[in-house]
Amino acid sequence: MPGLPPASETDRPSTGRLILIVDDEAAVRAVVSASLAAGETRYRVIEATTAAEAISQAQYAQPDLVLLDVGLPDHDGFWVCQALKSGALTAHIPVVMLTAMSLGSDREKALRMGADGYIVKPFSPRALLAELAQRLPG
Repeated sequence: MPGLPPASETDRPSTGRLILIVDDEAAVRAVVSASLAAGETRYRVIEATTAAEAISQAQYAQPDLVLLDVGLPDHDGFWVCQALKSGALTAHIPVVMLTAMSLGSDREKALRMGADGYIVKPFSPRALLAELAQRLPG
């Protein structure tokens, strides 16, 4: 599809749930990918570094779940979450915020914007995998 940023996929098999990781920090994306690889369930990963890429990737790739940081260079993750949840092509996709913002008011805002879950960085890989298992049963 013209105009879409290239999907950066890991070299995992093409089966398994597709997770879109949205974070502008490469190190965070690498830690999240490594955490997903450590689990028994196989996940495929695509990445986005901006709000615009996140929305494009979500619309085009139709991931099974989005892990979304709040701090992005072009819009904040709250805005992205609301845009995904109000879009006809993406409203069904679970969104889990993965952010360093730990205040209760941040969590409440994320839920108001439509987030399905909220994980605070630094996170435990086990907690991340448990959240994914809850959001993506079977």
